[in-house]
Amino acid sequence: MPPPKPASPSPLTGPLLLLLAACFAATGAGAATLVIRGGRLFDPAAGVLRPVEAVVIEGDRIAAVVPAGQPFTVPAGAGELDARGRYLLPGLIDGHVHLVHILRSVHVTADEIFPLYVAHGVTTVRDTGDEVVGQRLLARSAEEHPGRSPRVFLASNLIDGNPAYHQGVSWPVTDPALVPAYVDDMVAWGVQTFKLYVGTERPVGQAVIREAHRHGKWVTGHLGKYRVQDAVADGIDSIEHIDPVFEGLLPPDFPRLPPLAERLRMPRADLVALRTRIFTLKNQIDFAAPPTRALLDLLVRHGTMVDPTLVVFRNWMLLSDQPEIQQHPDVALIPARLRRFWFDSLSRAGADPETAALRREHFTRLLQLTGELYRAGVPLMAGTDAPVQFCPPGAAMHQELELLVEAGLPPAAALTAATLHNARALNQAPNLGSIEPGKLADLVILDADPLADIRHTRRIHRVVRSGIVSAPAELLRQVPAE
Repeated sequence: MPPPKPASPSPLTGPLLLLLAACFAATGAGAATLVIRGGRLFDPAAGVLRPVEAVVIEGDRIAAVVPAGQPFTVPAGAGELDARGRYLLPGLIDGHVHLVHILRSVHVTADEIFPLYVAHGVTTVRDTGDEVVGQRLLARSAEEHPGRSPRVFLASNLIDGNPAYHQGVSWPVTDPALVPAYVDDMVAWGVQTFKLYVGTERPVGQAVIREAHRHGKWVTGHLGKYRVQDAVADGIDSIEHIDPVFEGLLPPDFPRLPPLAERLRMPRADLVALRTRIFTLKNQIDFAAPPTRALLDLLVRHGTMVDPTLVVFRNWMLLSDQPEIQQHPDVALIPARLRRFWFDSLSRAGADPETAALRREHFTRLLQLTGELYRAGVPLMAGTDAPVQFCPPGAAMHQELELLVEAGLPPAAALTAATLHNARALNQAPNLGSIEPGKLADLVILDADPLADIRHTRRIHRVVRSGIVSAPAELLRQVPAE
């Protein structure tokens, strides 16, 4: 289960700061020391902005956070970055990406688009189901080029039933006895997150949870056959996407779409009629009814996190045929070959014009359910599913933050989801998720107050990743146009 939240920042006292400055000078830290002067620092544990005199970075770690008004002298030879009048965020963490199999289909490797993440303040990404050797190579590349790359945390293949929904990127399994050896192998590859997929049945899911927790690893799920209520009771750490939570509210006899192969054989009128019926019934679900309250209580009682990934449901699963999605300025930032793939795949999205109003209404319902989760006390994460269609790497995180606020989260809560909560899901709270002494030096410096308007997270002045300072425009120039 997730480790406890770290304590709020404990600024260093004046005498200790003076001693620290003297040590820097004595050791000749020079360019390895960076001082960020001034600004207001976002504390994700408290959800507030605090004025600071300075943030001192030594190498790739934060050495000190100096409170506003505290006497402070810049160490001799230190680099200096002026953040007075600006706002300091912990580096954003995208809690749901795929770095290998989607890009592979269009002959893009993730290292080509890594600068998109950092340019948008995303300094860490969590893969949630991919080919593990490719992930390992990308993680190595990211650490060799930290100024242009987010740090990468690996996931298992999609653990699925047999046959698997996504061939080639899944581990299809029905025998729980096979799970311990698989988990051991994934741990040896450096996997942090184990991902259960739609065809996983409960005995296999229970075995994965048990074995992964034995190694101190995280288990998440895009659930289908394994009911969300059962997975939560069995100890799963998080649920991916808001849709499985919504599906957990539906009665057993609720109408369902048939498998893809069968849908392709159906007359179009029949398929549209079925989709219309399903959306109509889903939009009538009462969130004040006992089934919703019971599920929310269960999630809170077990401390299970939910990663809603609202952006992928809006941009691809529900509204990809809408002009505001296709023409969003963020779409223009990605390589043309990936953009062409997105548009070429529109025919597979199941976006019938006849259901447009129902789909918009259903997305509103997903927003409402996300708000219910937050108000109930369910810890939320922030993830995008990038580079799934119309979810641009890096930029989609800002869209997700905007949607979380639209769902009813205060901007501070949305930012906590994208920082401290996501760090917990990586078992990295001692290293990431807040700006505190001893943590990795991942920061985003903004020109405008993100608590006044969550859209201000796009107003990025500089990004610091592992102590390396970058300007967004310089990073964007490193992304191939084609």
